[in-house]
Amino acid sequence: MKAAVVYKTDGIIEKVKDVLNQIGVSYTLFTQPTPDLEGYDFIVSIGGDGTILRILQKLRHCPPIFGINMGRVGLLTHSNPENFQERLKKAVEEFEIEIFPRLKCNMGGREILALNEIAVVSKQPAKLIHVEIRVDDILADRIRCDGIIISTQIGSTGYAFSAGGPVVDPYLDCITIVPLAPFRYGWKPFIVNIERKIEVEADNPLVIADGQTSAEPKDTVRVEKSEFPAVFFKNDERFRELFIKVKNIC
Repeated sequence: MKAAVVYKTDGIIEKVKDVLNQIGVSYTLFTQPTPDLEGYDFIVSIGGDGTILRILQKLRHCPPIFGINMGRVGLLTHSNPENFQERLKKAVEEFEIEIFPRLKCNMGGREILALNEIAVVSKQPAKLIHVEIRVDDILADRIRCDGIIISTQIGSTGYAFSAGGPVVDPYLDCITIVPLAPFRYGWKPFIVNIERKIEVEADNPLVIADGQTSAEPKDTVRVEKSEFPAVFFKNDERFRELFIKVKNIC
C-alpha cells in the first residue's frame, strides 16, 4: 500500500511519516497537488479545507483522502495536529470510506469539477448581472444579482453559507442554488435533488469552481452531478462536528 502526503506546511510532517512507517505504508511527499495523486491508494492532506479542494481540482478518479486540519475551520478534515496519529492509524487499518458527490460544469466543451460549489459571478466587481436559472429545462427565475452559487450539500457550509444559504446535512445528496446580493426583497435559496440539471444564463459572467479554477463561458453554463465523486475516509464525527464548527464560524 502506498500513500501520497500533500502538505501546505511541514510542521507535523515528521510525525505523519512516523505513523505511516509504523503501519507499514510507503509514501511520497508532495508540496503541490498533481494528477499523479490518482495513482496512490490514499492521500493524507496536511492543511485546511482549501488544501483538500486544491487536491480535488487535480483529480477525476479520487483515492480516499484523510485530512489533518492546520487551518481554522476544517469541515472536510478528520483530525487536528494533536489527535491525528490514532485516527490516521484507525482509518488506514479499517479502510472505511464515504463518498460525496461533486458537480461538473460544462461550458462549450470544457468541463470543470467542484466539491463545494460552482459560482457564476459578475466579471466586474460590484456590478449586477441579469441571471436566468433553469432546472431540468424549467424556468426557475430571472433575477438581477451579483451572481449565483450552485453548491452541493458539502458546499452548503462554504461560500453558499456566507451568502445566506442553509446548512444542509452532509449525507443528504442535493444541490442548493443561492443568489449573491439579489436585487429583490425576500429572495430565498432553492434546494433540489442532486440529479437535477441546472442551467444559468448571464450577461458577461465568470465561473469559479471551489474558489480554485475559473473560466469565462461563451454560452449557457450547465451544472449537474459529476460521475467522479470525492472519496474520503469515513468520519464518524462528521455530522456532530458540523454543528460545532458552523457555530464557531458564526
